[in-house]
Amino acid sequence: MKLIIIPADKVVYQDEVSILRLDWEGTPINVHALQWKDTEGWIEFTDGTPNETITALPDWALNAQIAWQTLHDKALAEPSPPTTEVNKNIAVGLLQKTDWSTVPDVSDPNKSNPYLVNSAEFIAYRNTIRQIAINPVAGNIVWATIPTAIWSN
Repeated sequence: MKLIIIPADKVVYQDEVSILRLDWEGTPINVHALQWKDTEGWIEFTDGTPNETITALPDWALNAQIAWQTLHDKALAEPSPPTTEVNKNIAVGLLQKTDWSTVPDVSDPNKSNPYLVNSAEFIAYRNTIRQIAINPVAGNIVWATIPTAIWSN
């Protein structure tokens, strides 16, 4: 494990994943940073004290690591809600999946055999999805269900 702790910046980097604005207890006031790789590391100081080589993480560093782990686990468990751009892209993709239903011949029994019986359901569905594509919003959306095509001869 690679661990970097910079108390003044309230930042912890663990295995190249940084979390900012962390709070933890016990860091001595003269600590600038802690650098750790697998089984050893060093502490850098702000007051001219030479770097201290360490083979175990001090309690304050364990507190910082616990703060990092807590927020890291929370971020993984609670994904961010979709942005407007993500929701727009989903809507455009859903429209593309049903583009075939807009071909005039597909629902005309005189021009297509079989023909789509429930084209009105597809029109209503696409109108709902199109509103989101045109005016996307951020957040979780309950998407309309794509109609099941019903065909007749």
